[in-house]
Amino acid sequence: MTSSTVAAESLENSAPLENGGKLESHEASPFYDYNEVSGVIVDRTITRLGEDFYFFFSQQLNDQYPDLQENLSVKEIPTALSGSIIEVFHSRQVIYRTALSPGRRQAKDRANDAIRVVGNYMIRWQAERLYLDTFDLEHDEF
Repeated sequence: MTSSTVAAESLENSAPLENGGKLESHEASPFYDYNEVSGVIVDRTITRLGEDFYFFFSQQLNDQYPDLQENLSVKEIPTALSGSIIEVFHSRQVIYRTALSPGRRQAKDRANDAIRVVGNYMIRWQAERLYLDTFDLEHDEF
């Protein structure tokens, strides 16, 4: 027998890597409570104009709603004529859409408008969800 064969056999016969416990057991995992990540604002912008909008939007949203639990996504579609089209999504639904022409000041103004619209939408969405009939299904099953 070669030394590599002897080493391979000794590794196979040694103690298991899990130290006797299963890796899948819930007691072994400190992350047993797998809650979804919440309060994330995803940046899907492409150009500097979109990045400016995202910066102002996320900064103001975090300032005004520090405990927001809903995930939002900011998407940019660059166009040749008007600069960019910016959309804010919540649960794959567009809740705000605007066209931006180049200019940092306009991005800040539109971010202010988006904050107002998103705030109103969240209040309405939470009220609808609160009074939703969930006799047969839970909120996340709709």
